[in-house]
Amino acid sequence: MLRVEIHIALPAVQLLCSGRLVLGVETEILRCIATSRPERQVIVDLQQVYAIDAAGLGLLVELYWWARARSRSLILANPSPRVHKLITLTNLGSVLHVAAPQSQEIGEDKGEPRAMTA
Repeated sequence: MLRVEIHIALPAVQLLCSGRLVLGVETEILRCIATSRPERQVIVDLQQVYAIDAAGLGLLVELYWWARARSRSLILANPSPRVHKLITLTNLGSVLHVAAPQSQEIGEDKGEPRAMTA
């Protein structure tokens, strides 16, 4: 499940996400909250997101275009290691505004188990 805490600091709003950002209710929760905010800048903090799938990545791109079409800005802040890795692998960092993680160096291995699939 995805939990979103809303912190308002005009003219921005920070959406602190924790849990999974995956197809289903989780993506709909973030979509509804983000698109209903009147602030000019939406900061989505992904530090506590431990799982994300293609629907979650697609939603982040959708929110970017939603903000851009309304002359707003969307910033992805503090992506967790897994989220950062997927954003890097999919080259979405070239499109999305991603603020560097606070508590880790880019590319630093945190000893997560690795799995290969074919």
